[in-house]
Amino acid sequence: MTHDRLIDFERVLNFRDFGGWDTVDGGKVARGKLFRSAAFSDASEADIARLDAMGMRFLVDLRRPEERRHEPNRWPGETTRVFINDQGAEGVALPPHLAALLQSDLSARSVYDYMMSLYREIPFDPRLINLYRDWFREMGEGGAGVIHCAAGKDRTGIGCALTLLALGVEEETVFADYEFTNAAVDLEKRMPKIQARMEERLGRKLDSAALRPMLGVEVDYLRNALDAIEARYGSALDYMERELGVGAPQRAALRDKLIA
Repeated sequence: MTHDRLIDFERVLNFRDFGGWDTVDGGKVARGKLFRSAAFSDASEADIARLDAMGMRFLVDLRRPEERRHEPNRWPGETTRVFINDQGAEGVALPPHLAALLQSDLSARSVYDYMMSLYREIPFDPRLINLYRDWFREMGEGGAGVIHCAAGKDRTGIGCALTLLALGVEEETVFADYEFTNAAVDLEKRMPKIQARMEERLGRKLDSAALRPMLGVEVDYLRNALDAIEARYGSALDYMERELGVGAPQRAALRDKLIA
């Protein structure tokens, strides 16, 4: 129950429905309401028409302003409410992962270590916290929504994991949804293009073996984020209540809307 979630577009990557999972109390998350994706900067005209036809009510773009300027979304149109946040992001010349590559020895181990540290930081970034709040609030209003970042795997992956946990999906299933990114992205096929684009932006040659820990996902990454949350707040649910405004009443309201 994974590949049927992936929606193939011409030039939009990693777009998928992350509903349909079973909950611990016998329910099932609705399909056709919760979507996750990479950015829409390369969307074709056919992609845009198909996306428009999906009737998406809201979109949360987790990218930093520099990322949006460099690769602006070609979708959505005026009928979809869009949430962005530039708080504390002024003057950043490169997104963090590219800046980290510039400072790294570019070994696979150093890139893996960087990703592990990144996942410990994402849940506590005030800008992302505000966007996750937007996501949960809009889910509570109803309708279909999509959450995305650049590749739709790290910032998006944490947001989707929190969503499923809030809806009562067991943790093992949450990790399965997260890890499906590796199959959805078809990294081996896309690696040459990604590598060329990153080399152009950084002005240096890169080793594909060193890039893999950054361009795919590892269960260790998400585990590290959830461990960091639990260390600071006690549990993911306590974190969501205190930081995202998603306590027991809000979770119950979300379940009424999104659990069949």
